[in-house]
Amino acid sequence: MPSELFSKWLEPGSSSGTAIDYFVEKKCSQKVGLGLLKPLVADHFVGESTIMQLGGYKKSAAVLKNSLPTNKRTQSGDMGELLATEYLNSQTEYTVPIKKLRWKSDRQMPMHGNDVLGINYATNPRRILKCECKSRTQFGDNAVAEASDGLDKHNGRPNPSTVAFITKRLFEDKRDDEAKIWSELQTKDSVPAKNVTQMVFALGGNDPTPALSKCPKAKARGIQRQHAAIRLTAYPDFMKAIYKVDGK
Repeated sequence: MPSELFSKWLEPGSSSGTAIDYFVEKKCSQKVGLGLLKPLVADHFVGESTIMQLGGYKKSAAVLKNSLPTNKRTQSGDMGELLATEYLNSQTEYTVPIKKLRWKSDRQMPMHGNDVLGINYATNPRRILKCECKSRTQFGDNAVAEASDGLDKHNGRPNPSTVAFITKRLFEDKRDDEAKIWSELQTKDSVPAKNVTQMVFALGGNDPTPALSKCPKAKARGIQRQHAAIRLTAYPDFMKAIYKVDGK
């Protein structure tokens, strides 16, 4: 489903490498981006239905505030995962089935397992996307190396624990048909390499594409690797603003 993030706030940028889906902020659009992202932050970390059960945004402000990280490293990482999820759902053939940040047990700690997993429900056998997100004020080669190492774990396939986590959450949400599909990914043979795509998703205060262009190929033969990136013009200020809870 198209997202206004990629029409009203972001626009394609000039990439330093081929096959990198690169976005930059439109001129003077930070206020627009914040306005679009504020409700998405609430939905990803708490959930729209929970907010409504609490009586709306003002009455749920304390719950939202206590769900959001306050240390800069976790804020940065969580925002990378949020934007990667929105990107995959809006700009690709893949669907991210759950907003997993809702299930963080400690707001200051990143969640274990794969950052983001997506699936193409229209294909049979299913196509899976495994995404590693990296977010840095100054995005460089080290971030790409870390992401590449993470993608190569589990022979390039999704972490079985993450697949099980998604399955359980879908059953809890009464989305049984989807849950059964994710369950089947664990009971059958390992997902064939040809049905797996890997992605490094970069969020940076500088242009991440020069570093992404040097990313190695997947170690597991047959697995394709893609790249996507967003550059924030005023990265530190944006992060500070997006996590401010004002009850609106």
